[in-house]
Amino acid sequence: MNIAALWILTSVLTVASSQEPDPLAKEAAKDIELGKEYIAELDKTLKFTENKEIIERVERIGQSLAKVANENHIEATYGDKRHFKFEYTFKVIEDKNVNAFSVPGGFIYVDTGLLNFVESDDELAAVLAHEIAHAANRHMITILRERSKVNMWTVPLVIAALLSRTREAAAAAITGQLVQEALTSGWSQQAELDADRAGFFYLTHSSYNPVAMLTVLERLEYRERFGPKQELGIERTHPPSFLRLDAIRKMLKEKNIPIARSKVTTTFRAKYSSSDDGIVVSFGKRELFHLRGEKAEERAKEATEKLNEFFDSSPNLFEVAVRDTRVLGKGKTLVEFLPEDSKPGLNPESLAKLASDAIKNALFSLSVRTGG
Repeated sequence: MNIAALWILTSVLTVASSQEPDPLAKEAAKDIELGKEYIAELDKTLKFTENKEIIERVERIGQSLAKVANENHIEATYGDKRHFKFEYTFKVIEDKNVNAFSVPGGFIYVDTGLLNFVESDDELAAVLAHEIAHAANRHMITILRERSKVNMWTVPLVIAALLSRTREAAAAAITGQLVQEALTSGWSQQAELDADRAGFFYLTHSSYNPVAMLTVLERLEYRERFGPKQELGIERTHPPSFLRLDAIRKMLKEKNIPIARSKVTTTFRAKYSSSDDGIVVSFGKRELFHLRGEKAEERAKEATEKLNEFFDSSPNLFEVAVRDTRVLGKGKTLVEFLPEDSKPGLNPESLAKLASDAIKNALFSLSVRTGG
């Protein structure tokens, strides 16, 4: 074969190769088709919010993370290791449940109850990053193939069972052993850990603080342990666990990211506000102490900054101490009480002792809520 003939053959093969459909694109299209098939029925049963501000917030945060997911490939530890890209759609359901879920093809649903639960854009970003990872790494498709052992034509019915808000609704969609498998399988621990891992990566490549992934899961885990028992919500489809929490803490440590909870939550943040009795300094919803006098607000601001630094350092109870009129944390002054702070029967020394006890109680509560 001469050079000219070889060149022509190579060109023909190149053109033929370039005309072959991209297998990833074909599979992504199937995911999208499958997702659309399911949500066409799902959307008929849901009430969506008309609040433009809420919709814009979810869209803005979600699309910024979707861009990161589409531009960066983090190989899945569970699911599909290839890099799938989707045009993500975000929908906000008018519902009090603390819930969010992902449908194959990049369709992400968020309840208004979840939006009320998260305490910052960072925490909302953590939830959305997790859901995007479920879609990008095709977790539901993998779970259905591995566990349900069903033909693909039944997949929309299994999805309905997996994401249904009640067993009754699931049973109406699909019966027998199939619904039992779907309901008992749920999201596997492997899928959850992988969605946390990929979602964490998306957060570290965005403007959002990845510590929020830890705080939102800590509060969900606490809610599951001590809140009213219920079958609904994110705890059923995305069960919090100490295994997940430990994995996130490990990722933060590996990235040298300090666990500064005060930067992404209000529950774990010291703050101050005006009251009829001077300026009150609180940690979350717990009052710590009052400051009075002309410079009370200035002193409260300084104390709040020191308290947040102290609480964020994961201190021990014994590291809180009283020295005359001062409360110390790890040997540093957190707040000093002055004569103008006094009330009948309470001098600066007494106020320091009371503030020390309040800070210790808040620290104990923090430890319980975070598993520290």
